[in-house]
Amino acid sequence: MEKEILKSIQAELNGDGNSLAKLLNTLSLVKEALGEGSWVGLYVYDEKSNSLNLGPFQGSPACEVIKPAKGVVGSCYTSKRALYVKDVSKFPGYISCDSKVKSEAVWPLMYDEQVIAVLDIDSPKLDGLKDELPILDQLAVLLGDYNPAGGN
Repeated sequence: MEKEILKSIQAELNGDGNSLAKLLNTLSLVKEALGEGSWVGLYVYDEKSNSLNLGPFQGSPACEVIKPAKGVVGSCYTSKRALYVKDVSKFPGYISCDSKVKSEAVWPLMYDEQVIAVLDIDSPKLDGLKDELPILDQLAVLLGDYNPAGGN
């Protein structure tokens, strides 16, 4: 993944248009850069059900609901920290939504010190995201700063 993708993503998020389309295009850019078998999406926190619900994503079908503290996504939500799991088979309580996933990275997206969503990226390769983490960290910042109402 080339660092220039961040400029394309920033232009996409800051451009005119529908906020859902902007998110879907952003996630598509990342998935295309990561290659076949990758998955990129958001799990959005719902206070009423106390769950992380599948939001915009690019890739194969995924788990629709994840509870806080469950699996990699739920652990990210609870800890409010990014996590990188080199080998998901070694993660205690791992939730397998796709048997092809071998490694996973997640980032909390915050608003007013609360996690409002989790950016989730899966790879079909063991330790498959290690070289991409610096760029993906910056992607998480861009998504965390994204304001669909404007003012970016």
